[in-house]
Order: sequence, then structure tokens, then C-alpha cells
Amino acid sequence: MEIQAADLARWWHLASFGQAVIDEQGMILQVNRTLGDWLGAPMRRLIDQPASELFTPEARMLYLGLLAYRVAEHGEAGEVHLTLRVKEGEPMPVLCSARLILHRGASLTLLSMLTIARKDRLERELLEARQATQRALAEKSAALAELESLHDTLSAQRAALEQTNQRLGQEALSDVLTGLPNRRRFDQALEAALAGPSATFSVAMLDIDHFKPVNDHHGHAAGDRVLQRLGELLSSQLRGDDLAARIGGEEFGLLMPAASLEAATCALERLRQAVEARPLEELAITLSIGVTQYRAGDTRETLMQRADDALYAAKRAGRNRIVSD
Repeated sequence: MEIQAADLARWWHLASFGQAVIDEQGMILQVNRTLGDWLGAPMRRLIDQPASELFTPEARMLYLGLLAYRVAEHGEAGEVHLTLRVKEGEPMPVLCSARLILHRGASLTLLSMLTIARKDRLERELLEARQATQRALAEKSAALAELESLHDTLSAQRAALEQTNQRLGQEALSDVLTGLPNRRRFDQALEAALAGPSATFSVAMLDIDHFKPVNDHHGHAAGDRVLQRLGELLSSQLRGDDLAARIGGEEFGLLMPAASLEAATCALERLRQAVEARPLEELAITLSIGVTQYRAGDTRETLMQRADDALYAAKRAGRNRIVSD
């Protein structure tokens, strides 16, 4: 099959890429129909126009500064990403290649353009996806930081609440004035002793003698200081396992585990003498004490009643003494 020049010209116009022939001054000598169709302009209107006018203002600078420069310096340029200025519609991204050709003593440039709209769209979509991912990661990081901050805040609040609960629990079982266990804590310890395996323990009740005149003559503040000093003395004088509690007013209870009535009486006598020998707040203070030992079948009520009866027997006998039952 013989190919005619007219066939080549027709194929040039029908090629899938746009082409233009450019003279030494950068003016368009000829374009193929594909490029004219892309630009939405008749081919004759593109001829004798500067080739740089084919492109958008941003791409025009790249065309002149890179592609045309490479052709002038090296005789060719390849794969330069430019954007055609389309009459109707969005600008068209193209991949441009150019080569210098000699024709009848003149240096012409053959410019070829391959549309890359899909590639450009994919790149934009990829960029948008990357930006969306970065935003999502930033939002996730911010959310995680906020959650960590919230977790730290909640942990601090939980620790503070636990401390408050512990303090309230201690306060619920402690006497505010003396710092000793209160009646509720004493009753709990006594119930535990009654339920325990040991059959030997003693319970004592003690009362400050003539305490009302202390408040009446020296004021309640002095009375409070006497109670506080007695609480300190009880804590220092009793055995390690003994529990001293403020039952109410000037009355105190003592639970003495593994102590027979004789052993308990001896320990309480040392306490009575220590109080008598040591004025509290420069006031002579004495104690009346009643003590009893656990007996089979005892309950909290029977034990406390015997100790209380012994206490009042000590008061009736003249105070500043111990009565055992």
C-alpha cells in the first residue's frame, strides 16, 4: 500500500494528541485539528498567534522559562506539565514535549501535547484524600489529647474522691476533739472481739472525776483541752493492742484484748496513777474506772452494763479508784 502525502496530513489532523509547529519567533505556523478541537477555536484563528498564548498565565511562564529554553539549548524538551487555556470550560492539563526541526533553512519547533486530564484529576483526588487524611489524623490527635486530658482530670478527681471517702470514713469512726476512735468504732471492735476465737478479754469504762466544775469554772475551751490531753495520755499509756475510745462527754471506753481481769486491772492502775500524777492543763484530774472480763454468753450489752455498773460503783466509793466486776 502506497501512502500519499495527503494521507499523512489527514492522519496528522486526526492524531490523538495535539500538535503545533512554531517558528523561530515563537509564533504558531500550523496546528492540527485535535488541538483546535481541544481549544474550541478554528485552526486558522490560532495561526500567527504566539505559542505561549495557548496556555494559562501560570503555565505560560513555565512554557517560556523551561520548555522553550530547553528546546533552544538542547534541541528538545520532554514531559513538561502545562495547562491549555480553553475557550469554554475548565483549563486542560497536558504533558508537553517539543523538538527542534530544520525546514528549508529555518529552525522550527514541533510541539506535541498529550492530554492528562484523568492523571491530573487523580492527582487532585489523591491530594484531597491526603489532606483529608491529615485533617482526620489531626482531629484524631486532638481528640486523643482531649481524652488523655479528660482521663487525667478524672483520675485526679477519683483520687481526690477516694481521699475524701477515706477521710470521711476515718472521721465517721473517730472523735473529732481527741482523735481517738468514737463510740461507733468501739462498738465495732467489741462485736469483733465477741465473734472472735479468743475467750479472754476485758472491757473498762472510765470517767473524769468532777469534770463539770472544770467547764463551769475554767470554760469549755479548758475542758476541751483536758479531754485532748487525756486522749494523748491514753494513747501513750495503754498496751499496743488496747483500744481506747471516747464514748461521749468525759466518758471513755477501753477494750483490752487477751487481758484477764487481773492484768487489765494492773494496766488500768498504772493509767490512773499517771493521770493523778500529771495535772492536765494545770488542773488536778483523777479518773474513776470500772472494769470487767468477758464471760461465756456475754453480749455487747451485758459487758458494757457490767463495766458501767463498776464505774458508778467506783464513783460512789469516793472516785479516783478502780472497781472490777
